[in-house]
Amino acid sequence: MRPRLLLHDPDAAFRLRAIGALREEFEVTAAQPGDDVIRLARALRPDVALLAAGGRARVEAIRLTRVLKTDVRVVPGMGLYTHPGEEPPTEAAVRAAQADGMLFEVSTGPPLLAFAEALARGERPLPQPWPGRPSGPLRRLVSRVLGG
Repeated sequence: MRPRLLLHDPDAAFRLRAIGALREEFEVTAAQPGDDVIRLARALRPDVALLAAGGRARVEAIRLTRVLKTDVRVVPGMGLYTHPGEEPPTEAAVRAAQADGMLFEVSTGPPLLAFAEALARGERPLPQPWPGRPSGPLRRLVSRVLGG
């Protein structure tokens, strides 16, 4: 039996590409905008969950990760990822939420599949060193554009 995977990403086009890349190895369920991801995870009991955590989705992904890993403990492998050009969560936020892995700037399926497989094996793929964040005027511009 293939492991169950829950995917949460607000970008519909990326969701479709990710499902295509992941469905050979996983039973994929993709949360749609407006779905209660916590309720869905409780019902599904996935082996792995992948949540988009860049840009505007950052705060919600950290909150969902914290709840799913600490309160309900329904997801053994919780991974966060960002799309190209998105500002990622800080290392401290990812660790505080108890995420099992983080992948930066995912634009194609193969890296996402390798990431999900590593999480399913119980690995904790966190980047070292953690990528830096923009500073000064660039940070203010990014924050203004992304609303954060």
